[in-house]
Amino acid sequence: MAIRKTGDAALAELLQVEAITTDCYRQVRDQLREVVIRLGANGTLRLPSEAELSAALGVSRATLRSALQALQQEGRIRRLHGRGTFINRYALGVGANLAEAGPFVDLLGRAGYEPSMRVVGQRVVELDQDDATALCLDAGAQAVRIERVFDANGEPAVHSVDLVPAHLLGDEPDHLDARRSTFEFVEAHAGPPVCYSVAEVRPVLPSPALAETLRVPATHPLLRLRHIHIRADEQPVAVTVAHVNDEYLRFSVIRTYLDD
Repeated sequence: MAIRKTGDAALAELLQVEAITTDCYRQVRDQLREVVIRLGANGTLRLPSEAELSAALGVSRATLRSALQALQQEGRIRRLHGRGTFINRYALGVGANLAEAGPFVDLLGRAGYEPSMRVVGQRVVELDQDDATALCLDAGAQAVRIERVFDANGEPAVHSVDLVPAHLLGDEPDHLDARRSTFEFVEAHAGPPVCYSVAEVRPVLPSPALAETLRVPATHPLLRLRHIHIRADEQPVAVTVAHVNDEYLRFSVIRTYLDD
């Protein structure tokens, strides 16, 4: 069912969006994800035009197109030349998509939990050979190690450790604001933002320390995600190792093909 053209304010009210205060791609992308979920739940499978959406959100057409392209790559929408932009109805039930970049607090929130994040450790360490190689550094090079726990309704759901090269972070890297996520920390403190990430995914049994942190039995498998985060100049800027309790988050992958 298509949405009839209305005034910009009426369309914003219908979509339940507020104008973005800055021309921010990530804000637009996140707003559009919510719009897709709400419209799809109501049986509306066609999005308004680019002109209507950009006016409702108060952003440029270029920013809107970038956000739409991200949702298309995630498999949440299809853009058909001469026909419009359509919601992929079969992706509506997908919660956490491994192709998406975003803080665990956002993923837990979209899964229906009240999310929160705790920084439980932040210090300078020496990199082992594997992590140094991933960051194109020599073994023994220094990095800031940030340890976080993400809670769902007050219960620990995800444990993560970030490693960011210390030479990118100034004189006192162990005192920098850890922010909500690797992406925000890198963008705030280490120069250009993360452009893309490469992930290795495998199930593991928790170590005794992880089992205690996540309050799971030692026999309870966890999903281990190891990401290498890379910026636009192809420089790796962080390694993240996250252990996820799948009682709270289950990941899917949407494979996309070329639209018409």
